Amino acid sequence: MNLGFLILTDHSEALNGKVYAMGAGWNMLRFAALPTDHAFGIAFGLDVPWSETNERHMLTLEVQDPDGEPLGEEFEMELETGRPPGSIQGQDQRVVLSLGVGVTFSTEGPHAVVMRSGEEEIGRSRFYVVEDPEMAPPV
Repeated sequence: MNLGFLILTDHSEALNGKVYAMGAGWNMLRFAALPTDHAFGIAFGLDVPWSETNERHMLTLEVQDPDGEPLGEEFEMELETGRPPGSIQGQDQRVVLSLGVGVTFSTEGPHAVVMRSGEEEIGRSRFYVVEDPEMAPPV
C-alpha cells in the first residue's frame, strides 16, 4: 500500500472518493501561548495495488512531538478494498479518508503526522508549532 497524499487541514471531509477541505496544506501553527489544545483535520489517500485488493490492511496514524513521542492516542483502523466492476487489470484502488483530531501542543518545534501500514511507515507530514506572544489579544 502506498500513500497517495497526506494533507493537514483546518477542516476536511471525504465523500464519494473526494476530499473537501478548508484551510488545507498548512505546515505551521502559531499560538499565543503553550500549552494549548488544538483541533485540525488530516486528509489522506491510500493507493492499494491490484495484488493487495481484497485483503485486510492495518493502518495507524499518530501525531508526534519534536522528540517523536505521540501526542494523544494513536488512531488505528483496518482497511479492505475490492476491485470495482470495470477496473482495468493492474489498476491501483484509491481509498480517500479524512479524520478530525484534537491534541495538546506543549512544545515549539517540528511535529509530524505519521502514517503506517502494519509496521512500515508509508508517509509523514511535518509541521511546526511556534509560540508567538504577539498573537495574544490586547488586555
